[in-house]
Amino acid sequence: MRDIQRDISSLKTLSTIPVVMKRLLETISDENSSFVDLSEIIQHDQSLSERVVAIANAPYFWHSGLINNLEQATLLLGYDLVRSIAISISVFDLLDKDEARRMRELWAHSYEVGLIAGLLCDKVPVTSGAVCFLAGLLHDIGRIIFYTLYAPEYRPIMFDEAVTEKEKGLFDVDHSAAGGWFLEYSLFPDEIISAVRHHHNLKGCERHKGIAITVHLAEALSSLLTARNEVDGFWSKDKERLFYKSGLKKEDIEHIGTIVRKESPLVKNFFEM
Repeated sequence: MRDIQRDISSLKTLSTIPVVMKRLLETISDENSSFVDLSEIIQHDQSLSERVVAIANAPYFWHSGLINNLEQATLLLGYDLVRSIAISISVFDLLDKDEARRMRELWAHSYEVGLIAGLLCDKVPVTSGAVCFLAGLLHDIGRIIFYTLYAPEYRPIMFDEAVTEKEKGLFDVDHSAAGGWFLEYSLFPDEIISAVRHHHNLKGCERHKGIAITVHLAEALSSLLTARNEVDGFWSKDKERLFYKSGLKKEDIEHIGTIVRKESPLVKNFFEM
C-alpha cells in the first residue's frame, strides 16, 4: 500500500521535477537562504520570473500595476510571499503540456477561485486579501501532486465530476489532504494549509475556519459563475445558506461575477508568458 505522505515529502527527489522547482523547494530547508538566492533561482527561468511579477500585481497584494520586476516584488511583498508565489507557479508547471488545454482550464479555475476568495475577503474580512487569494489559487494543488506522482492511474479520473470519491478509492485520501500535506512540507502559512485541506469539507476544521469557509464558498461560486469541466465543487442549498450566514448578500454575487468576467483576459494572457 502506498505511503502518500512519504511520496509527497520526497517529491523534490523525483527525476521528473524541473531543476528550478527542486531549487525552490531546497530553499525551504535552508535557514540561511536569502532574497539573493531566491532571486537567482527565479530569474534563471524568464517565464517564471514574468509570471511571479504578474501574480504580484494582482489586486489583493495591494500594489496592482506598481511592480515591474522581481526586486520590487520582494521588497513590497516580502521574501516568504514571493517564494510561495514562485513555488505555486512551478507546481502548475508540472502539468503535462500535451494536455495543455485541460491544464490551462485547471489553472484558470484555480485563478478564478483565488480571485473570488479575495473578493469575499473584502466583504467579510477573515485575513488579508493576499492570503485569501493565494489559498484560493492553491486550493486544488493536490490534484497536481497526484498527477505528478501517479499519472497513469490519476489521469483518467483527474477531471471526473466525482474526482474526490474516485481519489479516495485509489489512494484512501483525496486531493484536499494531498494538497495540505504538500503545503505543510513546503512550509506555507497555516492559514493557507487549513483552507486547502478543508476546501471541500469543513468538518473537523478547528483552526483558521474563516479562511476555510471563504475558499469553500469561492470554489462553489466559481461553478455558479463560470462553466468549466475542471470545477469539482458545486453550489448547493447548504452553501447558499452558509453564504448568507456569513453576512454576504445576493448583490455580492453579481458584483463578484462582473469582476471575474473583467479579469478573464488576464488569465488568458498569463499563458502567453
